[in-house]
Formats: sequence, C-alpha cells, structure tokens
Amino acid sequence: MAPHRADHHADSAGQCASRYTIYSKYISLLERNHQAAEAGDVRVEAIGKFEEADRTDHKLFLRLVHDQLAIYREQRNDAAIDELHSTVVGKFRRIFGHGHWKTVTAMHEYGQMLCGEKRYEQAEALYRTLVDEADRNRGLESVAVLCIFNALGTVYAKRQKLKEAEAILVRAVAGFRAQSGDRDARTLTAAFNLGGVYQDRGKLSHAIRMYQGAAYGFKDVMGISDKTTITAFTQLAALCSARRALREAEKAYNLALRGLEEAARQDSTDALILKLDLGILYRDVGRLEAAETLTREVCQGLKDARSGYAPGALTCLGTVYALQGRIAEAETSFVDAAQEFAACNEEYSAMSFAACFGLGNLLRGQRRLAEAEAMYRQAWDGARSVGGPQHGTSCTIAEALASVCEEQGKYEDAEEIYRQSLTPGDFCLDRWTNFVLSVNFHKMAGYILSS
Repeated sequence: MAPHRADHHADSAGQCASRYTIYSKYISLLERNHQAAEAGDVRVEAIGKFEEADRTDHKLFLRLVHDQLAIYREQRNDAAIDELHSTVVGKFRRIFGHGHWKTVTAMHEYGQMLCGEKRYEQAEALYRTLVDEADRNRGLESVAVLCIFNALGTVYAKRQKLKEAEAILVRAVAGFRAQSGDRDARTLTAAFNLGGVYQDRGKLSHAIRMYQGAAYGFKDVMGISDKTTITAFTQLAALCSARRALREAEKAYNLALRGLEEAARQDSTDALILKLDLGILYRDVGRLEAAETLTREVCQGLKDARSGYAPGALTCLGTVYALQGRIAEAETSFVDAAQEFAACNEEYSAMSFAACFGLGNLLRGQRRLAEAEAMYRQAWDGARSVGGPQHGTSCTIAEALASVCEEQGKYEDAEEIYRQSLTPGDFCLDRWTNFVLSVNFHKMAGYILSS
C-alpha cells in the first residue's frame, strides 16, 4: 500500500513535536485566554526543566527565556533577571560545554546586561570563567570565545585595569585576524577597542595606528555612513589633532562629516561639534578665514539648538577673532561666553574658566592688567576645582596670573600663587579624563599672547 502524500501546506511536516513545542503552545493558549499568571508559571516551569535530552529544543527554550526576561524587566525585578541569566548559563555550560557558541552567546548576553547596568565587577568575573577555561585548554580559540575576550577587554578598560585590557585585546585582535581576516567587523571592533586602551595608557602612536586600521576598515566593510565608522573617524581625528598630525586629522574630520551627511545627520549636534573641531584645526594652522566661517556656523547652530556646547563654541570663536586682531569682537565673544556658561548645568559649565582665561589674555595684551588679573583669578579658581592645582591647565593659568601680578609689582601675590600651585591637591584624574581636560582647554583657550 502506497503511503499517503502529506499536504505541502501542513505545519512541521516530517517532524515530531517535543515537550517544548507543547510548552510553547500551552503558554500561547493561556496568554490568548488572558491567563497571564498561569502562563508565567508554566514558562518558569519549562525553563527550569530544560536538560540534556532537550538540547535540540534550545531555540524554543531561549524564546521562553527572553519572554520571561521581558516580564521581569517590566516588573523591574533585577534579582529574578540575574537568577534567570545565571540559570541559563549554568544549564548551557553543563549541556553544551564551556566553549560552545550557545554557552558563549548566553554568557555574552548576560555580560552585556551587567555592563549596561555598570556592574563591571560582576561582568569581569563572568567573562573570566570562560577565559580561564580557554587558557586551560590551550587550543585555538573559537570566534565565539574571542568575542568574550573582546568583551572582557572593554570591561577591564572600564575598571581602569589597562594593562590587563591591553593583553586580552591583543589576543582578541590576533585571534580574529587568524580566524576571520583583517577586514572582518569583529577584528576591526577589537582593534578599535585596543586603540582606546593604548590611548588611555599614553601609547598614542600605537593608538593612532589602531584607529586608522579600524576606521578605514569600517569604511570599506560597513560603509562611511555607519555609526561605528563615524565614531572611529571622529576618534582618529581627535587624537591626530591632539598629536599635531594635522593633515591626517583634517582628512579624518572630513570623512566623519561626509558620513554624517550621507546618514542625513549633517545638521545634528554631532556634526556641529565635528565642524567646530575642524574649525579649531584651521585656527591652529593659521587658516583663520576658514576657521571663522566654520566656527560662526557652529555657534549659530548650537545656539539655535539651545545646546550646552554653545558657550564653548563662542569661546573658540573669541580666540579666532583675537588672532585676527579683532579685539572688540573677541572681547564680546569671551564676555558673552562666560555669561552663557554661568547659565549652563555643571556638565557644560565646568570649562567656563577657559572663557575667563581667554578674556584675561586679551586684556593683558591691551595692558589692562588689573582687569586681566581679575579674569585670571576667576579662571584659576575654576581650573583648580576641575583638575586640581597641579594639572597643566591650572599651572598654565597660574603662570599667567603670577606674571601679571609681577608686572604690577605685586611680588608677594605672585609668590603666593606659585606656592599654592606647588601644594599637592586631592585630585587624581585618570589618563583619559586628563587628556579630555587638556584637549578641551586647548580648544577653548587656543592662544596665549606674549607678555
């Protein structure tokens, strides 16, 4: 007798149902009948009973897990979320093994959740278990395991364990290159992260090399308008500018701006900040007309957007006017910027001392020494509150303040300024914060008039 041909419209033809198929159908029925509590109980039961015999149903199992996680998130039940993630990782380790991609994916998902909540210590401990296992096996790391290496490197960096971050990210980059090639997105991402660690450690030439490879690689692989590509070129441009590699910086700024334009974000705050940085670069190489055009455009754009960055841009414009010899316009820009900073919240107003310093320089150049001293004192107080008395910004302002006091014959005042500058403070800025503070000060106080 010939077998009956199955209807080609039949669901799951030739496949047997499993208990997780039944669990899924049962839960769906309960939810359609508005029995949410009962559905939740069945889902929790199904998750708890997943064992070795159910390994082929891991997709259905994960669907149940993600549905339950969504419920816990809605309930803001953090303890239950942690417990469920731990349960899944534990089951997958036992069923599939430590290095299996399903286990690694579950660990990565849990780690990303921990990082999103800034629980970096727990994320580090989670990732380290897999890295330790890989070290014991001494075999070729899979791509999935290399993804954990990259994730652990970023966690180390967040926790300022920069030596450890560098070591694990070097392994990740080398592993991805061997497994997937130089132009794989994962290789490029690990290289970009390694560049950030090199920058934090002060290995700036290494950082530039990593950023260059990542940025141009992202451009080829993901396109110039991709958010990751734009971020990489922005980071490359900023570091090249700080290192005075101005030709490479200009090229990177323009590529980042082109990416924003192709992404239809040419009028965004990100685009305006990039244009401001490019204008500052033009200022620093003496292309003052181009610098003025860009900086004026940015000032207006940020003002229209009511952005907290507007006073900083106005301060930069003041430095351009000063270099052009347009003293009255420079003074107005600095005064207006200082007033606008005063109305900003702390996130933006912290750099208000740069506007006061710029105005002090301008007044000193006009021999208005008493007024210059007042501005320098205000700037010095602000700089010390942000970076401490011995940060480069504070010392730069202190030197100018003491010098202007000496010019007025106030030698005791100058002596006291020097003494206070040499008194250790309680500030201990990490390398990245120190770098950002120094770069922002350069941008906004970009010239110092000779006395």
